[in-house]
Amino acid sequence: MDGIKEKLNEFITAFSNLDIDGMMVQFADDATAFFPIAHRSTFLDGKKAIFDAFSNVISKIRSAGLDGIRLDVEDVKIQKFGYVAVATFHIRDGDLSRRTLVLRRLHGDWLIQHLHASNAPLEKIQ
Repeated sequence: MDGIKEKLNEFITAFSNLDIDGMMVQFADDATAFFPIAHRSTFLDGKKAIFDAFSNVISKIRSAGLDGIRLDVEDVKIQKFGYVAVATFHIRDGDLSRRTLVLRRLHGDWLIQHLHASNAPLEKIQ
């Protein structure tokens, strides 16, 4: 859908490979985010704050001896509203990980303007 799904796949692939630079190039400079409470309990305002939070997550993953993670993305829905798009999906692992990305078309490219990530334990919702 006009490059939106490709942008989503680029971000997910970069995250799977723990490629912080590949992840951050997908974000607008004034992007915002909410991370799962286990990783960050406060609102993230700006690309630098998001970079720092992702760096912390990646550091924890690497300290566990991993050089990548498997992200099984399910239930992808993309809605486009002119120069704005919303992508929602689930990632199933130990939790039901819910993700919403708001993307904005800037200078001919789709960039992540906002990321909202929350996790719910699977055993409590089944």
